[in-house]
Amino acid sequence: MPALLAGAGIAAVGIIGAGLMAPPKPVANVVRPSEGAATAPVVVAEYSDYQCDYCGRWARQVEASFRSSFIDTGRVRFEWHDYAWEGQESLDAANAARCAGDQGQFWPMHDLLYQSQNATPNTGAFTKDQLKSLGAGLGLDASRFDACVDEGTYLDAIRQDSATSQRAVGSGTPAFIIGGRLYAGYQTMDQLTAAVQSAEAGASPAALVPGLAAVP
Repeated sequence: MPALLAGAGIAAVGIIGAGLMAPPKPVANVVRPSEGAATAPVVVAEYSDYQCDYCGRWARQVEASFRSSFIDTGRVRFEWHDYAWEGQESLDAANAARCAGDQGQFWPMHDLLYQSQNATPNTGAFTKDQLKSLGAGLGLDASRFDACVDEGTYLDAIRQDSATSQRAVGSGTPAFIIGGRLYAGYQTMDQLTAAVQSAEAGASPAALVPGLAAVP
């Protein structure tokens, strides 16, 4: 496991959601969602759940600034790793994002899901009917998207990804691996800037002094 640089604001995985407990089936030829230049010198991997409160706060409060400062400028390639541990609606939301990705709309759906969270998981924010409504709001081809949601096309891939994520980052979301080091919990823009700069400079973990994130 990468070296751990801990921050505040992490949702601990206590009892893994029932959907994740099913043994994941091997899934081939599933493309990992990512954005940014393939030649970017730094890869930032996020491990997250669409129902996780701190994940939602990060997506709403930090991600847009991070995207414009680092992804759009070619400094970072950003990779998404599903870690759907909060229950069936987490799995269905993750599936819907990948279904939207079939129409080139993964990131808009990703952003919309985080804007549509309920404070309490599995209370109806991400039922299949609600997910179809979100897809309609993005102008997706309804017949394709709705079928993908109903059939759970990517659920096996998401279960597999989630099991791999737990092995990679442990029991909490959100988590980020930047330059081979694990940053657990909500990360502020200042913390992420320092982490990316350290990765660009090839700094060793011992040279980094992690701070605790203040979650607004």
